[in-house]
Amino acid sequence: MHGSQRSLVATNNNKAGLGNRMRFTLSALSLAEAHDRGFSYAWPQSKLFRPALTELWEFNHPQISWPNAVELSKEVPYTVKSKDLPEDAWKQPVWHFRSAYALTLPEGAPPWTERLRGLKPTKEIQDRATTLHVEHLRGAPYVGVMVRAHAKSHAKTVEASPVEWYLERMSELDAAYPGINFFLSCDVPEVQERIIKAFPNSVGQNDKGGYNSVEGVVAGVTDLYLLAASSYMIVPYWSSFPTMAWELADRKIVREHSRGGRQNVNIAEVPMASNPLRPADRS
Repeated sequence: MHGSQRSLVATNNNKAGLGNRMRFTLSALSLAEAHDRGFSYAWPQSKLFRPALTELWEFNHPQISWPNAVELSKEVPYTVKSKDLPEDAWKQPVWHFRSAYALTLPEGAPPWTERLRGLKPTKEIQDRATTLHVEHLRGAPYVGVMVRAHAKSHAKTVEASPVEWYLERMSELDAAYPGINFFLSCDVPEVQERIIKAFPNSVGQNDKGGYNSVEGVVAGVTDLYLLAASSYMIVPYWSSFPTMAWELADRKIVREHSRGGRQNVNIAEVPMASNPLRPADRS
């Protein structure tokens, strides 16, 4: 399949969500470049996760099909399911990683977080994020609120970050910063409606599509940039998605979850992002 070409193939777990897929794929690209190897990736699409990577970001690298990735695992000496290759694998012409974790990189190789900040989202996501930001959020600090309430959410998340916790914390912030707006990223429409009814100074996307559908994940990536452009984030416990938003902002904002306690920061003094597509650039 690959002949004698030195290459690295990154095969995503077909059950992995967006955060796990991105940190693995982007770190694998860095590892390939660090060792002067060609790079390709497998991005399985099914009812568990519908969109292609290229339906979310511009990503001009060769993609192989899931069946070909399965066959490749039979051809190469190692299919690595952890962060590191065995020592005797380094001379093999083809490396095949199958993981949901960021890979260990040599010194100087750009981490997945840096590559994520450098990606350009698709035009649909750019337009959606920019329009909502201009119409509702630009020009003043706002709080990003991410709620995981879907039945498919991780049990640890649902238990530790119930909707009631968000309502209580938003009430405290609303009192501490009169007139502050909230951007709401929520995966259950009924829960989103409940929160917006309680806090009319909050806004979120409507008609976000089915869970892990193409439409749903496109809306989710739009949420990702708008969360990253906030001045403070309230996020669910045990979820990789808000970590992506935090890294998109280059860790220049504070994220708070129910198990982490209140954060000592004056939201009004946090430099604002004027462009939601470049949330790390703040003034």
